[in-house]
Amino acid sequence: MKFRTTLVAGAAVAGIALSGCSSQPSNGPSNGGGGDASNLVSQAATATKALTGAHVVITADGKVPNVKITKLESDVADKPAVVATGDATIQMGNGQTQTAKLIYLDGHLYSDVGEPGKWVDYGRGDSIYNLGVIFDPSQGLANALSKIKDAKDAGSDTVNGTATTKVTGTISSNDVAQLAGSRKAPEKAQDVPITVWIGKDNPHNLVQAQVESPLAQDAKVTLTLSDYGKTVTAEKPQVTNPTDDGN
Repeated sequence: MKFRTTLVAGAAVAGIALSGCSSQPSNGPSNGGGGDASNLVSQAATATKALTGAHVVITADGKVPNVKITKLESDVADKPAVVATGDATIQMGNGQTQTAKLIYLDGHLYSDVGEPGKWVDYGRGDSIYNLGVIFDPSQGLANALSKIKDAKDAGSDTVNGTATTKVTGTISSNDVAQLAGSRKAPEKAQDVPITVWIGKDNPHNLVQAQVESPLAQDAKVTLTLSDYGKTVTAEKPQVTNPTDDGN
């Protein structure tokens, strides 16, 4: 199996999304209208813009076409350079799933997807999916949050033990594609539903976001954040079967 193809699908996961964690039932809308919800989303965008690292979990729920990664869990930082360590759960051709480790370091993506414990250098990571785009102020999560339209307060939830305000709205598939690092926006942009859970306490960090897939009904992708400001370090693994140029 070509891991490059699989990680491109992983980029689609990140692109459709913004669960590995569940939320408690909503308590109903709190006092405040759309203006309050828009202000809260703006505060979350400001907090996210200043974020340089975190623990990130992305999961696909339902059958999303061309997506082979059902879960990506990683510590990601983009300062002073993009670095990430984590695991990806991948759908194999036989209907089974496999968990592979990954390291993103010095612009290269390493993984043991072929055989556990045997690391391969898959070449330039940014040609597959630049994980650093998540925290890029102009293309990442902060930008996506700033583009949410028709924000409405949908009540209070507790996510991963954090008290949050749930906000619903819509976002253009173009902005979602930008978050994915796509080189080409969708041919026909459309608004897709998005729900975000924002911490009640300052600085109102984004805790969780969920986007419905424009590619399939009843398919959603969810992103969760924790360990805000996390410092991430990684060591280059011992490569047993390097590729020539990552192609």
